[in-house]
Amino acid sequence: MNRIRHVAFLGLGAMGLPMAKNVLRAGYTLHITMHRNPAPVEELRALGAVVHPTAAEAVAISEATVSILPEDRQMREVLLSSAMLEAVRKEQLLIEMTSGSPNVMKEVAEAYTKRGARVLDAPVSGGTIGAEQGTLTVMAGGEASDLAEAEPLLRSMAATVSPVGDVGAGKAVKAINQMLAAIHLLAASEAVVLAEQLGVDLDALQKVIGSSSGGSWMVANKLNAIAGRQFKPGFRMNLMKKDVGIALAEGQGKPMPIASLAYQLYEMAAREDGDLDFAAVSRLIR
Repeated sequence: MNRIRHVAFLGLGAMGLPMAKNVLRAGYTLHITMHRNPAPVEELRALGAVVHPTAAEAVAISEATVSILPEDRQMREVLLSSAMLEAVRKEQLLIEMTSGSPNVMKEVAEAYTKRGARVLDAPVSGGTIGAEQGTLTVMAGGEASDLAEAEPLLRSMAATVSPVGDVGAGKAVKAINQMLAAIHLLAASEAVVLAEQLGVDLDALQKVIGSSSGGSWMVANKLNAIAGRQFKPGFRMNLMKKDVGIALAEGQGKPMPIASLAYQLYEMAAREDGDLDFAAVSRLIR
């Protein structure tokens, strides 16, 4: 029987806000905290969320906490603060969805399990569109019993929930996914350049490649954005650069020439405007 009714939600950015809305729509009582940007807080308050002065107070009243933060630094600052650890209760469930490093995830898990809490390492893929539509993919590391309890909550945000191993494995799989996504976007950008050079219709190209061996999620979903230079903020360039950096750090000592080049290109593009959608890296190519 699912005992999760009250959910604390930490992180109301481009991904977190639509995910939090879906949790509310699924009938959970959502607990949030004041934020430097008041707009998402007030939007969720209007939908029925309970707003607390601090994150620790939101966590203290909830059976489960969902956190989706920008990176490792915020994971440590928010989740490992003394106030937060004091608020954690025995048998509470932390569902940590940040695209962070496996090592920091393990640090967080160790601190929470010492308090008697349970932890799922559950980053997501699918972008802001998937977050809005509730069609994300969750890469879940942790105990099978904890995942079974959390699955109805996860299903309010995701279409696919895939167990991948122990705590830390979720972040590892996400790093690999992001490395591939970054490389595939660059390859799709070069495909657009070549198609334009050869006078190939992009709609026809997308349809044919989509059912051929060169197909990818980037060809299916980002080709028009690349061609039309539509780079309004979605998944930010800075975050993609960070994620590829995590993959490279985890693969230290192994030859990763393509990922290394991809990182250099995202780093160059991020210097110009790191808040644009990561597809804006294509401006270095075309």
